Amino acid sequence: MGKYLSNKKVYLSGAIEYNSDGFNWRIEPKQQLESRFGLDVFDPFADPKQQWVPELNEAQKNKDLVKMKEIASKFVRKDLANVDESKFLIAHFIHGLPTTGTHHEVINANNAKKPTLLLCEKGAEFIPKWYFGFISLDYLFGSWEELYSYLQEVDDGKHMDDDRWSIVYDLI
Repeated sequence: MGKYLSNKKVYLSGAIEYNSDGFNWRIEPKQQLESRFGLDVFDPFADPKQQWVPELNEAQKNKDLVKMKEIASKFVRKDLANVDESKFLIAHFIHGLPTTGTHHEVINANNAKKPTLLLCEKGAEFIPKWYFGFISLDYLFGSWEELYSYLQEVDDGKHMDDDRWSIVYDLI
């Protein structure tokens, strides 16, 4: 169980809207993050707000922009509030799958100077290129195992010199 990461909140970001197969890729990583490190993982896909997706889709079908705005605004507000409450963020990119909320979450976490870890299982080089302009190369991963190894180092106190982890290490 974790030393420094135990009970710290992490936001698990990634495509939901265009992930049409309905598969929640977050299940296995969430289990690993909780069991290996004792993290408190927020999974937006499992959040109760998802009950409003059918109504949002119906509003889109009916071209009811007012209803779409009403529902989507609540989704955005809740997810970004959870990003704010998290100590760090992990964003999973599925190569070629469009995403919007993920980008917003990554940018907000990065602007808040939180560790913002990005992962693409096809390879780190397939993480959207824009992120290479402002996310540390140390935070880019090509597999879950690479990311877990890095988090083990964080948990062991090996990244105390990285100011972004200072809040996790209780240095500030």
